[in-house]
Amino acid sequence: MPIVVIRTIDAVIITHSHADAIGGLDDLRDWTNNVQPNISIYVAERDFEVMKKTHYYLVDTSVIIPGAAVSKLQFNIIQEEPFIVHDLQITPLPVWHGRGYRSLGFRFGDICYISDVSDIPEETYPLLENCEILILDALRPDRSSSTHFGLPRALEEVRKIKPKRTLFTGMMHLMDHEKVSEYLENLMETEGLDVQLSYDGLRIPVSL
Repeated sequence: MPIVVIRTIDAVIITHSHADAIGGLDDLRDWTNNVQPNISIYVAERDFEVMKKTHYYLVDTSVIIPGAAVSKLQFNIIQEEPFIVHDLQITPLPVWHGRGYRSLGFRFGDICYISDVSDIPEETYPLLENCEILILDALRPDRSSSTHFGLPRALEEVRKIKPKRTLFTGMMHLMDHEKVSEYLENLMETEGLDVQLSYDGLRIPVSL
């Protein structure tokens, strides 16, 4: 993987409160203790309530043992409406991540990011109009699960949303990168769909 030199984290924006989405907050301790004094975290109220239990020592620093090193985080509660981070407007994209469980994708500029989704509510589609780059959940090659799009459903959504380019993310081990990539390349020829699997080290030039 290529080395990327980053010395500032402008913000961390939380999609949902499952362990794979918030478990790394504690790993920011070395960063905030050695590189940057603190980091702003943007999170929905429902997910913040979970974090009060799972990461109570980051939310309420009064319980920290003197001398202990923990991540220094500034929590900001967001609603399902646009908010601003360093002059950049971020628009939440509400989706379902399993029955009755709300997750958020985010749109910044013409880039739309939806990492954990089993269904997209009708009211979210207008927020996806004129999307240049769509980064979309596609867990497995054959079917969807109860909490994630599979590749067939993800492609259905691409045809509906009509982004200029789509990058699939969150693939499991059953997703053979070479075989699926060949299949997706054929879709460019047959349907004009610019779709591909993401990979470690992928860089996408964007204008915001």
